[in-house]
Amino acid sequence: MSSFVFISITALYFYAFLMLAFLTAKKSKLITDFIAVLFTMILWTGGSLLMRLQAWPGYRLWYHFSLAGIWLVPYAYFCFIRDFCGQPARTRHRIWLVLSLAGCLVNLKTGWLLAAPRLVEAKGGVRFVYDMKWQVGIMYGLCLLIVLHTMAMAVRSRKKPGMTSQVLPLLFGEMLLFLGNLALPVFNGFPIDILAGVGNAVVMFYTLYTRRVFRLTMLVSRVNCYVIAMGISVVAFYNLAQSLDALIRVEIPMLASSSVMIVAVMTMLATMLIYFITRRFFDQLFVKEEISQTERLGEYTTQVSRSLRLNEILGALVDVIRDTLNVKKIYICIREADGSYPATYSSSPLDDRNFSMDQGHPMVAWLRSHDTCLLLRDFRRTVEYKSMWEDEKHRLDTMKIECVLHLKDNNDLVGIVLLGRKEKKGKFQWGYTVEDISFLNSLESVSSIAVKNSRLYEKAYLEARTDELTGLLNRKYFYEVLEENYEKCRKTSLTLVIFNVDDFKLYNQLYGNNEGDKALVHIAQIIKGTVGSNGYCARYSGKEFAAILPDYDIYSAQNLAENISRQIQNMNRNSSDTYLKTLTVSCGICAVPYAASSLNELVSNADRAVYHVKRSGKNGILVYSDGIIGRRDTDEGLAKKHKSMYSEYAPTIYALTAAIDAKDHYTFQHSKNVAYYAEAIARAIGTSDEYREILKEAALLHDIGKIGIPENILNKEGKLTDEEYDAMKRHVESSVEIIRHLPNMDYVIPAVLGHHERFDGKGYPRRIAGKDIPLAARILCVADSFDAMVSKRCYKPSMSVEFAVGELEKGAGSQFDPELVPLFIEMIGSGAVVPVIDEGLMKE
Repeated sequence: MSSFVFISITALYFYAFLMLAFLTAKKSKLITDFIAVLFTMILWTGGSLLMRLQAWPGYRLWYHFSLAGIWLVPYAYFCFIRDFCGQPARTRHRIWLVLSLAGCLVNLKTGWLLAAPRLVEAKGGVRFVYDMKWQVGIMYGLCLLIVLHTMAMAVRSRKKPGMTSQVLPLLFGEMLLFLGNLALPVFNGFPIDILAGVGNAVVMFYTLYTRRVFRLTMLVSRVNCYVIAMGISVVAFYNLAQSLDALIRVEIPMLASSSVMIVAVMTMLATMLIYFITRRFFDQLFVKEEISQTERLGEYTTQVSRSLRLNEILGALVDVIRDTLNVKKIYICIREADGSYPATYSSSPLDDRNFSMDQGHPMVAWLRSHDTCLLLRDFRRTVEYKSMWEDEKHRLDTMKIECVLHLKDNNDLVGIVLLGRKEKKGKFQWGYTVEDISFLNSLESVSSIAVKNSRLYEKAYLEARTDELTGLLNRKYFYEVLEENYEKCRKTSLTLVIFNVDDFKLYNQLYGNNEGDKALVHIAQIIKGTVGSNGYCARYSGKEFAAILPDYDIYSAQNLAENISRQIQNMNRNSSDTYLKTLTVSCGICAVPYAASSLNELVSNADRAVYHVKRSGKNGILVYSDGIIGRRDTDEGLAKKHKSMYSEYAPTIYALTAAIDAKDHYTFQHSKNVAYYAEAIARAIGTSDEYREILKEAALLHDIGKIGIPENILNKEGKLTDEEYDAMKRHVESSVEIIRHLPNMDYVIPAVLGHHERFDGKGYPRRIAGKDIPLAARILCVADSFDAMVSKRCYKPSMSVEFAVGELEKGAGSQFDPELVPLFIEMIGSGAVVPVIDEGLMKE
């Protein structure tokens, strides 16, 4: 063990291995600084080794190489600490390099600071003895100043959040290095400085590793680990063999003849022991953990690839993180349609998930712009963390969150995983390592795709079972849910409520399909909001809704239906718009086992109850029972019920027109003329007899509202003022108000309401345009305008048919339907329509 040469060899081997590993790694400023530190230590240790081996050309030259390494190590370490702490490089820092190089050159020339050691013969070899004088204090003083500057810089950096735990090991390593060199004379030739340097290098390596500057598994392969183990074993026993042989021969003479064999066996056993211990260490620390994580990642990938259920995927994600990293508290936030990230899943059902992060949350913004995990100890130093509300910071502290995993698909942040601290393993509690971060990043790439696919699947599944307009269950899924609840409620009760919107076709004709859709959505919201979690809501058909109420009795279902009916009837009353048609619903209720014995009978009886309400005047609620709905109409009765509405209400219509005739004879005759022209146009375009009958009734009633206009306005010979014209225009709304109170005559309202609308949208009262104007109203517009032009009025003479036809042609496409005008003109030209110039010419 002479000259302790094996210590220098071991240290040099360790430095060289690290140097080769880091030379092949991806470079950064810190990595370059660490390589510089390793280079100065190799210079120091290599020079020391060659000196102890007394290699050519002499140990004195290698001593100066070793001393140069010792001079430069503090400055290289200073640069490493400066960059590690994020301090700027300044020009004045180079004074330490200049002084160190100057000291090396002065000592090389004169040996004044520290002369080369003397060789002293000792038992079993030689020893190096240093003769230190006061001048050596200059060298130690310079090194001490650099060390103090380095420590001061490190201490200042401790004020930054999260830096204390990283700087303290570096300060310890620097102190170890300095004390090792200071204690060199005390150990009298033992290379304590070399051991202190190795210890410091280990500390630096550990600090870089925990700082996530590089991945150790990228640098250290399994083969290199085993080579290191073998190298350490061979080096450790190279010089030990001779010493053991001498010891056996002197102390145990009886074994002297077998000393070589004994030493060989002991060396072999010790080498194998060191080899297996080192192999075990590397397998446990670097290899086995990575293999275990890779296996679990593969199992997780296989598991989530077989499922499209979000809860199953999130459960698997929680399990793999908990089992692999030993993390107990895990919260997963999944993005909703509004961009927020509410807590959706956690590692325990008892966890408080009553929190959410909106899309403007600083942490969400950070995760969206970065592609790696977020450690809270690093995040606390950022501007984003400082911009968070105090209650948000307090929540993270209360939940003990240490790491945040983002789930991103390209730039789409679909979810956020909040991870608590890792639990203790044995006596130690480890933070999140580079391997943990790498494992989480691998999980992220798999999980984000799985979560996004799951959301797409759930969206498609939801669309397949819900109505696109209202969001309620569609008809197909309604029957599935009804059947499922029918089986569940065999021992209790199940009530079905069907709501049929009254006169919804009329509502569409009055306000257009867009308003009709809005009304359906509003009704759906009322039904869904009232039923809530007590049942299931569906759009049963185009204008029908259904509510499935498990465990409801008849009385409770009737109260619920009355509440819904009342809300629907009042839903437009608070609107700023004027609605001439208020929506109502006809409601039928049936329940098992009270009034039905099967599923089909339940649906059929509820439909029959709705039908009975419709026949009885609409806007009502009826509970099906044999006592209430037990009779059936005869065929003769049904025929009478469906007879011509015009024949039934003709007296009422003529009574109204007679009333207006008593006030304004022109209006009465004008309405009859318009009915004649309109019916002719309707017949020409091929409408049904029923449609022409409705159009005729609308023509007779279209000006009935003029009964409320003062006679001085109706019969004024001059031009109307703006106020008088506004009063005249209000006859349209007045006509509708009168017709609304005629039983079962509201089907003529669309034509009456729209006969003053223009094709270009500049008419009144609703200013609708084009085909949004009901066809009946467009027909009345042409007929009404033509008769107004050819008729004599108090404020104008009658115009010729030719002039009226010309005006119709000019207004085609602006005031009138461009398809109806040519047809009507052609009918006049062919004699199919005879213009009514005098009452006696009117054709019945």
